[in-house]
Amino acid sequence: MFGLPMETFYWFAPWPVFWMGLALVMYVKLKREDEQEERSLPREGED
Repeated sequence: MFGLPMETFYWFAPWPVFWMGLALVMYVKLKREDEQEERSLPREGED
């Protein structure tokens, strides 16, 4: 495709997979931290 060698494809193809995997890991990690934070903080209106 576009007359480029296959090495170019192999160089660029893994990056979307890498970034999506990293985004998924960060989403799960931050979601877990937010849930723990919500459990530890007292809610407004509760005495």
